[in-house]
Amino acid sequence: MKKIILLSVILFLHLSLQAQVPNTNLSNGNAFDGEPFLAVNPTNPQNVVVAWMGFSFSGIIRVSIKTKASFDGGSSWSSVHVQQHGGATFHSADVSMCFRSDGTLYICFIDYRQNPDSGGIYVSKSPDGGLSWSTPVKACDLSEDTIKKPIDRPWLISDNSSGSNKGMLYMTTKPPSWVPAPNRPYFKTSSDSGQTWSSYRFVDTTGFLVGNSIQAPMAALTTTSAGVLCMAYPSYVVAQSIYPKMYLAKSTNRGASFQYSTLLNIPVGVQDTNLKNGYCLIADPGDPNKLTFASVNGQHGDADIFVSTTNNGGATWSNLVRVNDDSISNGKDQDLVWASYNNTGNLAVTWRDRRNGTGTGFYQPCDIYAAVSHDNGATFLPNVLMSSLTVPFDSVLTHDGNDFMGSCLVGDTIYAAWSDVRSGKLNIYFAKASDSTGTSTGIVKISTEDITLINVFPDPAVNSFTVTLSSGGADGKLEIYDAAGRKIFQKKNPEITEVVDCRKFSNGIYQVVFSSEEYTAEKKIMVVR
Repeated sequence: MKKIILLSVILFLHLSLQAQVPNTNLSNGNAFDGEPFLAVNPTNPQNVVVAWMGFSFSGIIRVSIKTKASFDGGSSWSSVHVQQHGGATFHSADVSMCFRSDGTLYICFIDYRQNPDSGGIYVSKSPDGGLSWSTPVKACDLSEDTIKKPIDRPWLISDNSSGSNKGMLYMTTKPPSWVPAPNRPYFKTSSDSGQTWSSYRFVDTTGFLVGNSIQAPMAALTTTSAGVLCMAYPSYVVAQSIYPKMYLAKSTNRGASFQYSTLLNIPVGVQDTNLKNGYCLIADPGDPNKLTFASVNGQHGDADIFVSTTNNGGATWSNLVRVNDDSISNGKDQDLVWASYNNTGNLAVTWRDRRNGTGTGFYQPCDIYAAVSHDNGATFLPNVLMSSLTVPFDSVLTHDGNDFMGSCLVGDTIYAAWSDVRSGKLNIYFAKASDSTGTSTGIVKISTEDITLINVFPDPAVNSFTVTLSSGGADGKLEIYDAAGRKIFQKKNPEITEVVDCRKFSNGIYQVVFSSEEYTAEKKIMVVR
């Protein structure tokens, strides 16, 4: 910091290296993979799990919840695990996960069918970092609140404090967007590792009501290191305030009672309804007084990423701090926000960004950016570019199923997972980078974009199919997985051309994977018997 020329060189290197962060295609889907959720094991920070919603084939084609686990910080990943459905024709959506302090991983998701409507929210757990899962338990029924269908966007968290609330599981839900207002956010608890769940109660209350005009009020939730449950939810009731608000509800007794206060006045919202305006509330795992609320706000005329933070447990909150460091009021929209603390109290925020597009508004090419704060959101380091490609706009981004991304700050490394359309389909991508330099941490790229690496034909196959590799298979292995993620074939050191006998395969879609020290490539093929 002594010489301006040195600062210029450092800044140049920082900006140059940002674009070199490799991105891993986790899903490699042929149709639609959206809304990822990322979780990191507190007992083993190298254990990273990503879950998302995508198509699967098990007699019928339907949307399922899929997971992959890594035990080396994202350098390699397990095969796909497909969560069990609650019914033969059910579809799944809206996944969230949380690790308990002992390393047990929990997952929750919607599983339902329409006409006639049935299903609910299901919870499963994994004792081995996301490799295997228990039979899902229904935590909330679709008809539990008569016609309101209180199962949309379930969020699941665990109390990882050392106090009397340790191990409690908490969940919030809301009615879906097509259920007419007035609507209210819901809250449930489990004290027996998710085996049984309480009856629902509403998060809001008299004097702190959501009101009659908010269609789908979501309550974002977290727990502090002191075992305090905190939830943030929206409100617009003129009798309570002339401004739209975010309220904070806090409980020290497992949700039996709450204390309410104002978290934030929201004088300027975001006008474009295509933008994904989700928000999150997170707590510092080492300091019970530090929390962050991250959201999208339009106070500068376009959509920007902001945080409001507290250093006194929510008694007072800071003014909004703008996180994205592109020019103010430039018409470049940001959305799809997520945030995370590391164990030393540093804060990371990630989001989708259109600053590299040529125009303005929602319908622009996108990147994924991140920024880190070392002073609880008062200031942020220069933004870090996480995505390796500025992805052109695709109309699928206006649809449901692309409303959230996931991220986690581990030490000085930002882990992030998101969905984009660089392959022509909505797929899930993963990357990690240094919080201060944006430099790559050496993740191998796994992508269907390099189609010359592997080819599989004919498709569909009946009795056999041929696998061709762009180079020999020495020091590599060829594997085939079924739709449930089970490995059904393996051959080490395959030839450039391999013929696979599939006469004993069941009807369905199979994933053909070749991996070596140089690269990993995947293709899917359908077998029809």
